[in-house]
Amino acid sequence: MLPKCRADESLLAEICTRKFGDHLPLYRIKELLSREDIEISRPLLSNWVLRSGVALYPLYKEMQKRILDSGNVFADETPIDLLMPGKGKTHQGYMWVLAGGSGASPPYRTYHFRLNRKHCHIGDLLGEYRGVLHSDKYGAYETLAKEKKIIWCPCFAHIRRKFVEAESGDIPFRDWVLRKIRYLFMLERVAWNRSEKERLEIRQTKELPIIEEILLRIKKRLEEGKILPKSKFKEALGYTLSLSPYLKNYLYHADARLDNNVAERAIRPLAIGRKNWLFLGSEESGKAAAVLLSLIQTCRGLGINPREYLEDVMRKIMSHSNQKLQELLPDHWAKNR
Repeated sequence: MLPKCRADESLLAEICTRKFGDHLPLYRIKELLSREDIEISRPLLSNWVLRSGVALYPLYKEMQKRILDSGNVFADETPIDLLMPGKGKTHQGYMWVLAGGSGASPPYRTYHFRLNRKHCHIGDLLGEYRGVLHSDKYGAYETLAKEKKIIWCPCFAHIRRKFVEAESGDIPFRDWVLRKIRYLFMLERVAWNRSEKERLEIRQTKELPIIEEILLRIKKRLEEGKILPKSKFKEALGYTLSLSPYLKNYLYHADARLDNNVAERAIRPLAIGRKNWLFLGSEESGKAAAVLLSLIQTCRGLGINPREYLEDVMRKIMSHSNQKLQELLPDHWAKNR
C-alpha cells in the first residue's frame, strides 16, 4: 500500500490497530515487537502510521459524506494535546467527532483534528448540511440553530445530569423533573422497537405532553423565585428553559434521538487514548490519527475486527475504483465478506 515501504499490510494494520484500537503508544508497540526480535525504531513506526492515514484518506472522506447525507448527525468534541514543534511544550488542540446514519445506532463515526475549539470549525465540518444535529449546549451548535442552518436536537441526558447535580434546593421539584425525564427515556425504548410511523405517533401523543409539562412547570418555578441565584438547582432550571425552542425537534424526525449518547460513546475511546499517548506529535499526525480512529472505531461499533479490516482494505485500496469506494467502507466490507 505504501510506496517503497518494507512493511507488509498485515504489519501496518497491526500497528495502527494497536495504537488507535488498543490505545498503545508507539514506544510500547516498539517494545512488543522487540520481544519477537523485530527491531523497528519509533520514528519509523510514526512515519508508517502517518502514511497509512494519508493512504486511507479517500475512505475517510467517503464516510464523512455518508454521515452528512444521512440527515441525522451526532456531534461532540474533546481536548487533545499537541506537541509544539521545537518548544518541547504542548498546545491544547481539539478532536471533533461526527457520527451518523440511520437506525437506533448509526454506524459511521469520523474524527476531525483542529488546533482549537473555535465556532467556525463545526460550520466547516457540516458545510451545507441542513438536517438534524444532536449535541450538547456548546455555543457553536446553538449559533447554527439560531441561524436556522440545522434542526438542533439538544441532549436530554445533559439536562438530566444538571438536575442530578442539583443536590440542594427544591428537592421534590428536582425529583419530579428527573422522574419525568425517566418516563421519556422509557417511552423511547418502546418507540425504537416500533415502525417509524408508530415511533413518531408515540412521541407526539405520549412524549410531547411530558416535555410541555416540564417546561411549563420550570417556567413557573423560576417566576416564583425563592431560589439561590448561584445554586446548581437554578442553573439546571435556566439551562433547560434556554433550550425550550429546540427540545421538541426530535419528536418529528424518526431517526432523531432523545440524547447525544452516540457521539458521547464515540468520544470515549479518545479519553482513554490520550492518557496513554499523552500528546500528538504534529498537526499532520493529528489528521492521520483522525482518519485511522474513524475507520477503527467504526469497525468496533459494527463488531468488525479492525486489524482484519485494515489489512484487507490496505491491500485493495490502491487498485480499487474511486467510483466504488463505498465497497471498502466497514459495513459494506462486512456484508461482502
